[in-house]
Amino acid sequence: MSGSPEKILEHLLEKVKLDTNGNDTIGGSPGSPSGLVGPCVPYSCVSDFLLTHKIFMASSQLCPALLHQYPPTLREGRRRGSEQEKADYLFGARQKVVKLTGQWVLLYGVLLKDDRVALDFLERLKKEVALDGRLSAILKDQLRERRRPRVSENGYQSLIKQQSQQFDWFCNCEEPVGRLQSIRAQDKVLYEIFRPDNNCITLLLPVNTSVQEVLSAVVTPGSDYVLVKMNSMGDRAQLKLDATAVSSGLGLNERLFLCSSSQVERLGPLKEQQGPDQGTADMLEQMCSKDVAVQLTNYDWELFTAMHEVELIYYIFGRSKFPGATTANLQSVVRRFNEVQYWVVTEVCLCDDLLKRAALLKKFVKIASVLKEQKNLNSFFAVMLGLSNSAVQRLYKTWEDPSRNHRAYRLAVAKLSPPYIPFMPLLLKDMTFIHEGNKNYTDKLVNFEKMRMTAKTVKIVQECRSQPYVPSSPTKGLADRMLLEAPAIRISTNSDSPPCRSHSNIRQYVQHLNVIDNQRRLTELSRALER
Repeated sequence: MSGSPEKILEHLLEKVKLDTNGNDTIGGSPGSPSGLVGPCVPYSCVSDFLLTHKIFMASSQLCPALLHQYPPTLREGRRRGSEQEKADYLFGARQKVVKLTGQWVLLYGVLLKDDRVALDFLERLKKEVALDGRLSAILKDQLRERRRPRVSENGYQSLIKQQSQQFDWFCNCEEPVGRLQSIRAQDKVLYEIFRPDNNCITLLLPVNTSVQEVLSAVVTPGSDYVLVKMNSMGDRAQLKLDATAVSSGLGLNERLFLCSSSQVERLGPLKEQQGPDQGTADMLEQMCSKDVAVQLTNYDWELFTAMHEVELIYYIFGRSKFPGATTANLQSVVRRFNEVQYWVVTEVCLCDDLLKRAALLKKFVKIASVLKEQKNLNSFFAVMLGLSNSAVQRLYKTWEDPSRNHRAYRLAVAKLSPPYIPFMPLLLKDMTFIHEGNKNYTDKLVNFEKMRMTAKTVKIVQECRSQPYVPSSPTKGLADRMLLEAPAIRISTNSDSPPCRSHSNIRQYVQHLNVIDNQRRLTELSRALER
């Protein structure tokens, strides 16, 4: 329930049971990497510890503790028994440390390559293992057994590092090769910074660059300039100099502005922040609902798989508490949910023809239906919440808000088999309640029960992705499209329009949605349509 970090680690290692070949006496749970379990400590306890250790035990604390548990020789109090018993004890103690370390690497993967302390520890432990011929041989055999082709995710190939005779901690860590790569802390991202005259400065900087470093790159040190972020409604906030990763943390239609302190109050949103003046109903009418839903889901899976599950912990507990951490991939998933939601509202409110608007509503309902079939719950709820927006509700019969029925959602999810994309806002809400309702420490001891509750929620993401996602086949022709669309109202506004837009065009469309996220403007548009 609680304990010091070192004692929790010691307890886990002490209670883990391994057979003579280094295998687990009880197999790992479905969907989890085979690893560290035993009759006294289930796999879940070990994985809970590994998932949450950064909250209470940074790498600079964990690595020395693991080395301390890797005995170079027998310690006092363990020197009784035969020579064989003492040798077996020494081997077992070392093997448990190596086994847990291997699970740590499998769980965090390439993220550990950004952790200098972790890399130094892994190199040192690797040298220690090399000195133990028996342990080194078993580990190489286990790694050799894991050399099998990996099923690709998202329909894209996955690469595994070429195995060599030399022991490598990261040899089983996959490096997905797809259209969308994960953003790591040292990666460079685009910073677009606008001046009061609307001129834009474009910079390519590391994702975790601080505001102070951004300012140093564009203005003379000591100048009276500040960095401000502002949304489409004109709400602005001056950013603190020590704030980091502000570019990846921008919300929908938010922009960064560089100005003097005296100019902050005079700043106003850019025209582009206001969103479009015309909708795309005519374009959408030419697209098959299934094809739109398929492309939405394909892109959502790219975003979802680029995110590491530990980013949820960084996001909820505060990224600043974890040096070198990034939540850029998770923030992309969250921003996408809001984008799809406002896309629905924007299109409806910019459609000034009643019949077209009715057809558009039916189109979105059909898209939502296919998203549900594809187990893309994140975009399904985004579309449904868009249809439930007050600017849409006042135009038509009130829709039932799915967010009010979380119990039904949880029951439905419990019956789903992976792969599926969860309703991310609810997942983050659950984690927030756990975090705010429970202390990290009780009487200066780690509240491990809170860590287990946190890890249980994070593991939902692991479970969702425990099976590869295979993209659905798009519709093949006009007959398929007409069958799927019936009995929706169909309105041809341009006889020269192609009967079915190409899948590449649909993909391009869903990846670059242009939306209005200013609720005041949406309400005004709605009232202009039906007073």
